Amino acid sequence: MSAQDRTEEILRQMHILLAGSESYDGIGSKIILDKKRMLELLAELNKAIYAMMDEYELTTQGKDRARREAAKIGEDILKDASGKAEDVYAASVMYTNEALRHVQEIMQRATDAMQEIYKDANEKLQKEKDIVRRDQSDLKGHLQNLADTDKYLNLIEDRNREIEKERAKEKGEMEPSPYTAVKPEIRINQEYFEKAGIVPENEQVEEIPEDTREESTPKAEVNVNVNLDAEYFHWKEGEEHSGEKKPEKHSFFSRHHKD
Repeated sequence: MSAQDRTEEILRQMHILLAGSESYDGIGSKIILDKKRMLELLAELNKAIYAMMDEYELTTQGKDRARREAAKIGEDILKDASGKAEDVYAASVMYTNEALRHVQEIMQRATDAMQEIYKDANEKLQKEKDIVRRDQSDLKGHLQNLADTDKYLNLIEDRNREIEKERAKEKGEMEPSPYTAVKPEIRINQEYFEKAGIVPENEQVEEIPEDTREESTPKAEVNVNVNLDAEYFHWKEGEEHSGEKKPEKHSFFSRHHKD
């Protein structure tokens, strides 16, 4: 039985003792008690109260101890959780760092591959550009041997200037064209005239008398402009009217082909 229950039992017995006592004054305000029994009940009540105080103290101490233990357990739980959280965070940082390193490696490999592709493409384009430039030089070399070299080269230069103007217009500024008017040197194919039986105009120039040449103080250089196309067509018309056999026409490209 607990101290509280014992105290309640003693108080109940004291109440029974008082209720069953004989009245002294006839009206019940005063009674006759059994002194010995009353003292015994008071002694037991005293012990029960001390027992209750001890139980309360033990209960309080137990609560304090339980509270301290609970606080310690809570601190341990928080410490353990904090340590685990740091471990989880460190693991996530390490994983993220590893992932970023892989991403950088992939980007570097992609960059290297793109640079390699660009390098190969640039080399191929440069080779093709060299081939085109060489072919262009060959074509211009062929034009040098034709009768209308000036006309053809002027057409090429005009076209180059038009392209340059279009490029400058697209850029929003008109830059001077780097192309300059080139005066090509005209070389007459003597072999062609010999096979065709035509005497060039420069060989038909009249000789200047010596007296006239001596009188002229400055020595002027004679510029001979040969119109090969006109000479050829004049010769062709004369051959058609005379009915003679036409000589075989040898062009520059056929001669090179035969060679």
